[in-house]
Amino acid sequence: MATKLVTLNANDSLGDLQTAIIQTEALGFELITLSRGVVGGLQSNTATFRRLTPGTQPGPLTLLEVAGTRPLPQQDVDVNTGEAGGKMLISYSAVLVRGNETNVAAYRG
Repeated sequence: MATKLVTLNANDSLGDLQTAIIQTEALGFELITLSRGVVGGLQSNTATFRRLTPGTQPGPLTLLEVAGTRPLPQQDVDVNTGEAGGKMLISYSAVLVRGNETNVAAYRG
């Protein structure tokens, strides 16, 4: 399985991050993880993709902010049931949104 790492801007909005991911998926890839990190000494986000079989396309992707002010057990419930709306959880981690650490869940459905 071929993978691809894409560095995403730490100052982008959640919508801009979702758009960048969808654009990469349109080139024959599927998001498998999204996380915050440091690239070249600068804060950034890293999206990891896997190459899809030619002619296949992943289902629609949705990124949602998960309220970090809630207790961890409640965040876990939100991610796995409340906010999914019947969609499959792909990734859940801290991501930089407009330069601020934000808990983000990525769903496919």
